[in-house]
Amino acid sequence: MVCKNCELIFPIKEGIFIILSKETRNYFLEYPLILKIKENLRSSVNISYVQKTLNLIESLKGSSTWEWEDEKYWTKQYEMKGIDNQRKNWNDRIWQREELTKNLTSRFSLDNVSILDIGCGEGQNFRELLSAKCSLDTQYIATDISFSALKMNQSRNPHKNSVYVLCSEDYELPFHTGSIDVICYFGILHHTRNKSENVNKDTRLLKKQNYIVICESVDRSILTSSNLEMSKHEEHVNKEKLFFVLSKQKSQILYLKEESTPFFILSMLIFSKIITNNKSAFMLTSKIDILVGKTIGKIVPHFKPGEIQLLLGSNT
Repeated sequence: MVCKNCELIFPIKEGIFIILSKETRNYFLEYPLILKIKENLRSSVNISYVQKTLNLIESLKGSSTWEWEDEKYWTKQYEMKGIDNQRKNWNDRIWQREELTKNLTSRFSLDNVSILDIGCGEGQNFRELLSAKCSLDTQYIATDISFSALKMNQSRNPHKNSVYVLCSEDYELPFHTGSIDVICYFGILHHTRNKSENVNKDTRLLKKQNYIVICESVDRSILTSSNLEMSKHEEHVNKEKLFFVLSKQKSQILYLKEESTPFFILSMLIFSKIITNNKSAFMLTSKIDILVGKTIGKIVPHFKPGEIQLLLGSNT
């Protein structure tokens, strides 16, 4: 792809669009691809764009940014999963989010709409929670910083009308303003540099009638669920800042659930196999967890819920 505004080339590899900002261009992934493009080009104009892109990427060789430190971590994680040919048991996470996504699909048909999955990972949230409600005309757009994650999503996703984009958070996605119906943030904001502020940046893409799905780790003093799988930059989202950002949106909160107190984290550490393989056991643990948050959590700050689920909607 050629961007005539910035006069740079953006390659496509194995059906995945690679759209990175100037500061986060990936030498090892992009340089060989663009070099091959140069070998096959005849247009002098396009060759100048290619050379400009190669010079830019070469100048970044060996540099390290926030995004690529995270990318190295997650690529390693996904490559290990691929080598082992194992799929992580996501039951607890999927069961945890079922009520939220059912709330969305009960209000809004996913027939012939566009769904943007920010930080999609291997795509289990879309596959397990939303894809069955989509029509063939529904467009699913998956973005992530990790090529390995996108490839895994691509190989496992049964929905054919899908687009995969490798991008960093500081680059505006190349979609028209007002072109997206639903944006999903399934546990991704706390992995990003700008946290809640990313919601402000992305909402320009939304249509007048729109929905925003957020599942996120928020402040907690002790026992964090993210200890189970740390990334290079692991920080919880500040709950007050998140709600302040959301207050600027022309949306109302349609669903709110707070969960994951230290009771739930300890239960998962001790009885993980039972809880993740038995939905009744999970639901019982979840009900007790929510009760702990509403009672002990009101008195003892350390027992406040550490995760939040939100559905926002707007018809304006």
